[in-house]
Amino acid sequence: MSAMSAPTTPASAGLPLTASAEFRSRWPIVLVAAIGVGCGLSALPIYSLGALTKPLSAAMGWSRAETQGIYTAMTVGNLFAAPLLGWFLDRGGLRRVTLLSLVGLSVGMASLGWMSGSIWNFYAVAFVTSIIGVGTVPITWTRSVVDWFEAGRGRALGLALAGTGVAAVFIPSYTSWLIRDVGWRWAYVGLGALPAFLALPVSYFWLRDRRPAEAAPPAVGSASAAPAATVAAAFTVRPGPGFGEVLRGYRFWLMAVVFLVIGAGIAALVADLIPLLTDRGVSGAAAAGVAGAIGFSVILGRIGTGFLIDRFWAPGVSAVILCLPAISCLILASGAGGIPAATLSAVLLGLAAGAEFDLMAFLVSRYFPAARYGIIYSCLYAIFKIGAGIGGPIFGLSFGRTGSYVSILNLTAAALVGGSLLLLGLGRYPRTDRVTPPLAAELTA
Repeated sequence: MSAMSAPTTPASAGLPLTASAEFRSRWPIVLVAAIGVGCGLSALPIYSLGALTKPLSAAMGWSRAETQGIYTAMTVGNLFAAPLLGWFLDRGGLRRVTLLSLVGLSVGMASLGWMSGSIWNFYAVAFVTSIIGVGTVPITWTRSVVDWFEAGRGRALGLALAGTGVAAVFIPSYTSWLIRDVGWRWAYVGLGALPAFLALPVSYFWLRDRRPAEAAPPAVGSASAAPAATVAAAFTVRPGPGFGEVLRGYRFWLMAVVFLVIGAGIAALVADLIPLLTDRGVSGAAAAGVAGAIGFSVILGRIGTGFLIDRFWAPGVSAVILCLPAISCLILASGAGGIPAATLSAVLLGLAAGAEFDLMAFLVSRYFPAARYGIIYSCLYAIFKIGAGIGGPIFGLSFGRTGSYVSILNLTAAALVGGSLLLLGLGRYPRTDRVTPPLAAELTA
């Protein structure tokens, strides 16, 4: 069986794997996750929204806030569906739900191109699309990576989620090209083709559920010298506290507040960057080029963050990286520097956008029990999406009232700094014993 057909499991490998060995035997998981997240519900709507906002508003006679409400409707759908997805993933079935959701997302995005009449028709289709496509959000892809990677988890998450960076580079220009050549309706069809013809085939062939016997072994250490049979017998993952107990702790709610603020700020900046620049006389193509710079820095942010959080305290890394869009806000609010300054703001924005899901996944995996990963991550993701869904319309409303983005940009800068620094309150990683104490003592003796 080739490496591409199935990842090597701990049972077949015999001993706990180093980070390098994990990547050599399980790289197909990272590749599938990267393609899937880049063609999924977290990437297609947000990175196409900037290019679609003005054409769709002009064609349908809607305000920018109303047009961006299509994305808000998707966010509301995620809010309903994500916790159910997390519950389902914690009980198995990752492959099935992912394949069905990829088909649903493709059909839903294409359907938006052929809607007409009231804006509520668009909202309804967007809502349903987010329900049937929920299995394409990072909850699914990060769960797959967390299941299969232990020693190199941060790096694997960074590389997998770099798929959104590729999407951020490609989708704005791809959407603008489709709008220019075939119109906004066919642009939606073109967007719907991406999950169908890119993510679905690789997921069908290479994505599979991890069986309980294939649970990731303890991180490499002194136990690696023990006989493989002893290691396998000793490895017993403790379920940890229940979800109710997690909700009674402060860490979940601290993360919820932070990711609500971060989601709103980053999503609004991504969605409104092209309209902001074209309002200042920048051509649509040039504005799309600036927005494309977000994608390159998202890739760097994903990979760089993954390396950093494997080596340093993740909340400290988070506080620094997630403050960067505040600088973007101040640059854009000043209006100085032209295209070069706007490109710098896009790069800083992309570094933070590249870190958000990596950090969420890593923090959940380190601060909460592994057996509750799906439901905890899905709830935090739903809260993040609430922020992302309201950020764009808030920017649109502010523009509608003031005729400028300056006030909302300054307010967003302050909120991003305050929210990022809150993560420092998470404290040290909780101690997690992944083997029973008596056997652990034998292995380390």
